[in-house]
Amino acid sequence: MSVVSSAQHTHIPNPHNHIAVIGGGPTGSFFSLFALRMAKMIGREVEITIYEPKDFSKDGPGGCNRCGGIISELLVQTLAVEGINLPNSVVRKGINSYKLHTDYGSVFISTPSLERTIATVYRGGGPRGIIGHDKESFDNFLLSLALEEGAVHRPVRIDSVERKNGKMVLFSRNSQVTEADLVVGAFGVNSTAGKMFTSLGFGYTEPPTVNAAIAELHMPEKVIAELFGNSIHLFLLPDRGIKFAALIPKGSYVTLCILGRKVDSHTVGTFLQRPVVRTVLPETLGYDVVCNCLPKMNIGAPKKPFTDSIVMGGDAGSTRLFKDGLGAAYIMGKAIAKTVIFEGTSWKDFQRCYYPIYRGIKQDNLFGRILYTVIDQYRSSKILTRAMLKTVESEQNRGADDRLLSTILWDMFTGNERYRNVFLKSLKPKMHLDMWEGVFSSLGRR
Repeated sequence: MSVVSSAQHTHIPNPHNHIAVIGGGPTGSFFSLFALRMAKMIGREVEITIYEPKDFSKDGPGGCNRCGGIISELLVQTLAVEGINLPNSVVRKGINSYKLHTDYGSVFISTPSLERTIATVYRGGGPRGIIGHDKESFDNFLLSLALEEGAVHRPVRIDSVERKNGKMVLFSRNSQVTEADLVVGAFGVNSTAGKMFTSLGFGYTEPPTVNAAIAELHMPEKVIAELFGNSIHLFLLPDRGIKFAALIPKGSYVTLCILGRKVDSHTVGTFLQRPVVRTVLPETLGYDVVCNCLPKMNIGAPKKPFTDSIVMGGDAGSTRLFKDGLGAAYIMGKAIAKTVIFEGTSWKDFQRCYYPIYRGIKQDNLFGRILYTVIDQYRSSKILTRAMLKTVESEQNRGADDRLLSTILWDMFTGNERYRNVFLKSLKPKMHLDMWEGVFSSLGRR
């Protein structure tokens, strides 16, 4: 007896063969790709249809997924192990440093190691007007891989889901589209799809969100190379309405991301006029704001993300707080795929095999909330901000193993480390001794 037939006889999940995936972003594509690969491993036939109305190859709003587009080197390497090699047309810029700006000074933070560098990507077809450039959307690249593996893409917006006779029935514009044995919710928080599942009554609620402002600044590529190099410019300012902001270089564009609780249509313009921001941008050549939007960001996970034949992942479920959404999409998409293919699609199957992964990200985000609360205290205090800058500046002249605060700040804003591990690093006495030295230095300067 072959290994495959033995596996099939020892454990046979319910034969749910038709799977409908609502959302063709990273979570939906990762799920589809891994589910199809796993199904082939055990000789099982699965039909997967991805319902995604956007065309990720289009520039501007038509293909955009409203994200800053940062991917960690850890995820790049993990995907390579999975046989998913990101081409140069997808990875726009390698990032090996931050320039941290405050109202009281700036400091340079280099990557703790080559394995912790990050890269930038476009989530859609890029800013309006970029068509024709040598680039490719990360989302379109992943979706194409899922289609090559056997998934089907239908550019249809699903606006209603019902359960009838043991099947999930999907509708678009009051017309039935299909029946499915399983529905995977892989849509974002900016979609209206969440309301479909809250109305089904199994306890799903849309996750809480905060606002963000994203804009694309166009300027000559040579100017961006001179001003930014391989660095992201991060801003921690004493503004209660803005948690943090970043300028992310991508070829001939710089993506501006602003996160906060009081973000509106005036936020981008006001931010760009701040003195500390103007020191970063070109003085004479200028720049054009070619795209801007006000997307929502997931900051919490629903308590009940699944039931029989329905499961949520990505932004519709549990994701990393303020960072590494692409890494979370990979983790959650693959976890759902393993559960569905090797276990089943009942509530008990998801509770036993998927929920531990889901809960793990939720619990890790609790440490993230503590860390961001501490950072809020730092950026709102002149003395603490200056002490932080002094400590980081001193650390940058030391060896890589002796840069504790620098490493903590780096890991806070990249996806290379879990929040729990960052939190544990922050408890080390040496970092606090260095910070107190910075505080005394700041007081002495005053």
